[in-house]
Amino acid sequence: MNHLKSAAVPRFSRRAKTLTWSLLALAAAGCGASDTSSTPATNTQALTALPASCLDIRTAQPGAPDGSYVLYVAGDVTASWTAYCRDMAGTPKEYLALPHKEPGSNFSQYTAGDASPGTDVRTSYLQLRIDPATLRVDTADQTFATSTGQLTHSPDTVTSMPYGVAMACGGGQGVGNIDLRSTPFTVDAESFGVGGASASGAAVIREDGQVVDLSGGGFCGWVGLVGSFNPYNQQGGTLQLHYRGGDRPATCQDLRAARPGAPDGEYALFVNKDPLKRWTAWCKDMAGTPKEYLPLVHTEDGANYSQYTAGGNSPGTDVRTRYTRVRLNPVTLRVDTGDQTFATSTGALKHVNKEPVTAMTYAAAMGCSRTGLANVDLRGTPFSVPTGAIGRAGPSSESSWWAFSANNQVVEMRGYGGCGWVGPQGSYNPFNQNGALLPLAYTVPQP
Repeated sequence: MNHLKSAAVPRFSRRAKTLTWSLLALAAAGCGASDTSSTPATNTQALTALPASCLDIRTAQPGAPDGSYVLYVAGDVTASWTAYCRDMAGTPKEYLALPHKEPGSNFSQYTAGDASPGTDVRTSYLQLRIDPATLRVDTADQTFATSTGQLTHSPDTVTSMPYGVAMACGGGQGVGNIDLRSTPFTVDAESFGVGGASASGAAVIREDGQVVDLSGGGFCGWVGLVGSFNPYNQQGGTLQLHYRGGDRPATCQDLRAARPGAPDGEYALFVNKDPLKRWTAWCKDMAGTPKEYLPLVHTEDGANYSQYTAGGNSPGTDVRTRYTRVRLNPVTLRVDTGDQTFATSTGALKHVNKEPVTAMTYAAAMGCSRTGLANVDLRGTPFSVPTGAIGRAGPSSESSWWAFSANNQVVEMRGYGGCGWVGPQGSYNPFNQNGALLPLAYTVPQP
């Protein structure tokens, strides 16, 4: 997709500028969990781009030692963070230092007792292994962690716990804590859940998503990452972090505030200001009340259209509406399927011989003893449709169907009944401007 239509179309972007980077904490030797103190030193090297990984640092300065460096998420100047770069002489790895190391912070515990005899197993973390490209933490990496205690989870011997877990086996309540304060990262409550037999507990989020208090138990049960199983020793998963802060625009209003007088056009926006969640928006009415539209890359015949097929009790000609952009709320990521600002329609019919129909809402296939057709095609954008977002309704609509493909970026719909339809959950007679909200998910990188 060519996001820059012409030289007159504005873009909100940042040019990579030559700058210097600082080596924040040169460790002379050793990089184990006990390396918590070192003599700060600095070194400078000209860079033509902002370093996003420790490999970028080593490429700019061959021979750079293990230590703390400033990295930038996706090379964004407003998304800096401090990484500890390990194995710089081999395959560099990034670790996130956890400033809060006091008792009760950044630990996971399997509380011993009952079916798991022994002593409480507690693992405390000083740094977390993080992928700088995805901001996902490998919760099983215990390079910078220390553990105490030992118990038996038959038949296994447990001597350590992955990050972000609270577990017990009838012998009380497991506890744990995540504390990302003094870093620029947050976590989502949706990342955590209960698991195991007779599981109970909770993950309580506070401090604007930077602190999580964990408690979990059962026989045996835990609170940890959704989908985790027996999360002890090195049986961890990936915990998604999010970068907060920075001056990335999340809405067209943010753009206008930063650039008064900016005209309508395509701009880069970021979901929740997250540098990893960039998308291209068409900003409309920038001189008034800005609105965001998602440009649809696939606008060829058979893509991104909705059709009410005429016939039966709805005489006339097939009503087909084709969309080139859809109205998207940049905060909730819900499409207003009734907005036809960037749509064209053909045909006309009378719904059940009464109500005139001249247009169809987005993502709706309808027919009255005939089969309605529709297609959603989000390929070329970073969005997809959640599988539970589409449903069928209307009289005798049991034969209606829909199918997902291309990582849920494409949905084919067929609506049949008397009269029946397929569309977003909660739709009712989805013609003219009677549109329901269609939720999208940010899941696919934008090409």
